[in-house]
This record gives sequence, C-alpha cells and structure tokens, in this order.
Amino acid sequence: MRSRPILTVLTLLAGLLVAGSARAQEPLDSYAKVVAAPPADIRSGTVVLPAPEQTGVSSPVQIRAVETSWTPGSGWALETGVAVDADGELNVVLLTPRAVNWTWEFVDEAGTTLDLDRASRRGEARRDSRDGLEDAAGWSADRWDLSAVRVGSWRIRARAEGLPSSTPPPSGWLVARTAGSARLALHVSTLELRSDVELGVVARFEDAAPIARATGVAVVELATGSVSLPLLDDGRHADGRAGDGVFGALLPRWTSGPVRARVDLTGTTIDGATIARTAQISFPVIERRAALTGGVSARLSADGRVRIDLEALPLGPPAKLHVSTEVWGTSAEGRLVPVCWLSRMLEPVERTGLQDLPLLLDTRWIELAGASAPFVLRRVRVQDPDTDVPHDLADEIAFDMPIFPVVGATLVTQSMLQGPGGSAVPVGPRTQAGPVLLRPALALVHGYCSGGSIWPAAHFTQPKLEFLDPNANRTHDQFALLLRQATSAQTSFGVVAHSQGGMAALHLLTYYASGLDHATGPRLIQSVGSPYQGTPLASLGFFACGVNNDMTTGGAPIWLAGIPTWARSKVYYWTTQNSGSACSALANLWLGQPNDGTTERDRGQLPGANSMGHITGWCHTTGMSNPASYTDATLNAERNAQAAR
Repeated sequence: MRSRPILTVLTLLAGLLVAGSARAQEPLDSYAKVVAAPPADIRSGTVVLPAPEQTGVSSPVQIRAVETSWTPGSGWALETGVAVDADGELNVVLLTPRAVNWTWEFVDEAGTTLDLDRASRRGEARRDSRDGLEDAAGWSADRWDLSAVRVGSWRIRARAEGLPSSTPPPSGWLVARTAGSARLALHVSTLELRSDVELGVVARFEDAAPIARATGVAVVELATGSVSLPLLDDGRHADGRAGDGVFGALLPRWTSGPVRARVDLTGTTIDGATIARTAQISFPVIERRAALTGGVSARLSADGRVRIDLEALPLGPPAKLHVSTEVWGTSAEGRLVPVCWLSRMLEPVERTGLQDLPLLLDTRWIELAGASAPFVLRRVRVQDPDTDVPHDLADEIAFDMPIFPVVGATLVTQSMLQGPGGSAVPVGPRTQAGPVLLRPALALVHGYCSGGSIWPAAHFTQPKLEFLDPNANRTHDQFALLLRQATSAQTSFGVVAHSQGGMAALHLLTYYASGLDHATGPRLIQSVGSPYQGTPLASLGFFACGVNNDMTTGGAPIWLAGIPTWARSKVYYWTTQNSGSACSALANLWLGQPNDGTTERDRGQLPGANSMGHITGWCHTTGMSNPASYTDATLNAERNAQAAR
C-alpha cells in the first residue's frame, strides 16, 4: 500500500463526482433496497448499535514525540524515557520522515548503559533499519529488539551521525512495546459524534496489575489546531464515577470535522512499578442534518406494504440518509414482541418546514410474528451514510398501524428481506430473436489504497472483470456505489475481494440492487484479509492513504450493526498470518496476534458468515515478510471454481 496524497484527493473528488452524477441520472429510490431482518437479528443484537465502550481501541505500546537538539561535541541527538513494566522483550522503533544514521544507547534506571555490541553477539539484541516503509510511505524506521531487559525506567538516546549543526535531523516518533500484558483501552464517550453533543475521550488500563494512582493527557488534533487536555477521574469528564480508574477528557464544545486523539496514561501499581501506554483514535464529528420530531404516520400503499413515514426537522440542505428501526407489536399474551428490523438508504421527502423519512413494511412480518396493535418503533436511528454517525436516535415511538389484508404468510421470502427489487428479473440487452442476453461475470475487487491490479490474471477464468480504483480512500458506501457502477453492464456477477473490497461488496449486496442479486453459483462473495471488525491501523493516519473511519475499531462495529444475517451468510472469508517473522514489524507493534500485517485474525471474523479458515504463510499485501494473500494460486483456483457469476 502506498500513499500519494495529492492523487488520492483528486481521485476521491473524481469518484464523488461520478457517484453524484450516477445518482442524479438514476433516482435513489429506483435501486436502494428496502432492507429487513427477522426478529432473531434483533434478539441476537446483530442489527443493534454497539455500546460506546465496544467501539474503542486497545493499545500495548508507548508513543513518544521526539525532537533532536544540538550539543557541541556530541552533535544532533534525542533522548526520551520508556517505562519497562515486565522483564523480557523490549521493541523500540524510531520513525522519521527521512533516513538517518543513528547511534543508540539504552540506559537503565541505575545509570548503566547496555552494551549493544555484546548483547547482539549473544543474540539478545537485534537491529533492523529501513529507509522506506511499504505500509507507512515516506517514513523510515530504525528498530531495536532487545530480549533481556529488566523492569525499570529506561532512558533511550540516539545520536545522528555525520550531520553538521546546520542540518538537523527530522523530528519523529518513538514507539516502544514491552513484554507487559497491560493495554490502554480508549474510546469516545458516545456514538453521536455531532458538533452539538458533548464529546469526551475515555481511557483506562486493562489486563494490568492493580493501579494505585495514574495521570494522563490527551492531545487532540482538530481542524482548528491541537489542544492538550488532562485526563481526569472525577466523574465529571465522561469518565463514569469518581475514583473508578476510568479517565476522561471533554473535547472543546462545537468541535466539528476530523478528530485525532492521542492519549498517554501512566500508572503506578501498588507494588511501585510504572506502567505507561499510549493509544490513538480517529473519528469524524459531523454537523447535524436532521432531528426526529417523534411524529410517525403509517398508511397502506398500493403494493400492499405499509409505508411508515418518520417525521424529521431538516437542519441543513437535503441529503441522503440511512434510516433504520425495529418494529414491535403486541402478542396474544399482551407482551411487546419484535416484528422485524427495517433499514433503507433514502432521500428525505420534503414538505413545508419538515421532512418525511419513508420506510416500507411488508405486512407478512406482522403475520409471522403473530403481532397486533399497539405497535411501536424501537431504536430508531437516522445516520449519515458515509460516516455512520447518527444524526438522531429515538428509543421508542408509538404509531397506529393501518388495517391490512391477511395473506396467510408461512415463511420468510427474499422479497420480504430485500423488497420487490431484490428479486426482480435482471434486464440486459436483447438478441435479435428476442430473449434477454445475459452477461455474467466474476468481479475481482482490490481493497483500500491499492496501487492497482492485484489479482493474478492467470488464476481466474472468463467471464471476469477487474475493478480498479487505485490509491483511493473510500467510505464503504462510496466504494459500493463505484463497484455497482463498474459492474452495471453485467446482468449478474459474483465477487472475489481483498481487504476493504469484501466490506464494499457486502455493503452493496445489503443496500443496493445490482447484478450481485442475480448471480448463480456456490459462493456469492469471497474475501481474504478483510477487517470486518476494523483494524487499529485505520486510526493512525500515517499508514497508506490516511484514516478510514469505516475500518477503524470504532467505525467498523457501527457499520456492521447495519448488516443483517441474511447478507452476511452470502460471504465466504479467509484470514491469514505470517510464517516466521512478522508480516510487518512496524504494524505488529499495534496489532493483536496473530495478524497478516494489517488485519488481526480475531477482527477479521464476520459473525453469521462462512469462515473458510485461517491460513499460515501469507501476509496482507506485497512488501511484507511472506507473499501477499491474494497471490495464493491454490486458494485462487478454489475461489474461481466456486465463485458465483
């Protein structure tokens, strides 16, 4: 993965213009599905938004911003401290924008300098210097791995060799990971990441020895600049109860735009040991576009479905929205029971001073649930399609169900799950004889920030096509619409995807009508290395093409809460890991084990889908310690043979 910021921005703008043009020519109502899920998906929590603490990141590292200073006789040098909280391995990486020849010193708290030459001969120290990093383009890394470091407060010094006083080395970051099990858990205080909401970052140690006292700071980067905020455990900063070991800091009011927060927390255990960890999260803060009034009207439409209009107050220009709700009715015993979950990408229907957000309910769901009046909507949410941030949420809204004809439903059908358009006959060009000319294909899809073509052409047979959107950073919704456009000439297609391509294909299947709905064959969507539950790297920013909110550990669970089981069941996925050395020594500092250099095995799982196994000996992409997973000829042959088209 490579970063080309200027090209990325231009490509993104071009893609948005194309997608916008496509929407202008084709009304959203004509291809946005009427999505539904059965009561089981509500009961299991599959389509329920996660709690804020389930959307955080858990970090095992310390990160220090480092700057060099000039000392006559010594030259340019830097120095910083690292708290070693467990005997054993210490991994240290110095990241700088350009390569520098560093001379290192490691000094323990007694003032003894480690003899690196001797430790290297004994196999207790190993150095790895790289002038260019594939997964952090434009950066250089100098790394030491020490295997026999003792607990204590260590000083790390590095001197730049051969640079005169007029040529200072660039400032950078020092990242350290100890053998200690403690991690820093960090999340945002609410899912409602809007400028009109009080927002806080919340941090605590996990898997750590009992902490006697702790202090911390949050450095928050905003569109208007950065601000340093103390972390407090006083019960007044989104931190729960005072003295409970949870720390918080409130962001400035009316914060808006992209936010990146780096949190340092240092604690002293009851035994007197020091534990220090750093975590970083990135998230968007949006301007509110709509507010639910609590009004709901329902009427029977001409096709027999019930149209449920949620009334909203517009707070900005009309914009595409993602609206979801649970429908509940009353059982014969008088208890509220779930009927179904409804979701839809839609354009608001404007009326004087207000908007209607229409959802469509197939009345067969009511029959199958054995429900009758009174009815309520629960967990109503109006979200931004690109960030998944809620514009508004409502716990419960009562409404009157119109009288509808009983049809004697006995089972769930495809049209109940996806609307009538989800099962429509595909339309293609006609032959001279008259029948529709079908155009099936296998779509080969790359992932986030891919440099271009990745799938070996010889591994896949015709009919096929390759989706290409190089060096781009897309939301899942943007990616899905571009994939739909790229396959518009096909009457049917299946997907073999890498990384984000898997989530984009699943998003397309869930929310929009396309040739995916008409493909035939054993496996509709096959993916490898897809971080369905996010990756810590997506928040860091200096990896590849920058922050991608849909793939952060905060954004991914919110997106996933909009994907019902029927769509997940169409996915067949693999996860991989290295054989021998880590796929990426740098990324490995942040990632849980095992991983493929980008996607952790555990976060690569898609509950409700079909796991095809965890394969050893393959990494996420090129330039890592093992071959890229998408070049596996054996599995590609299987994927080709089993693919729907």
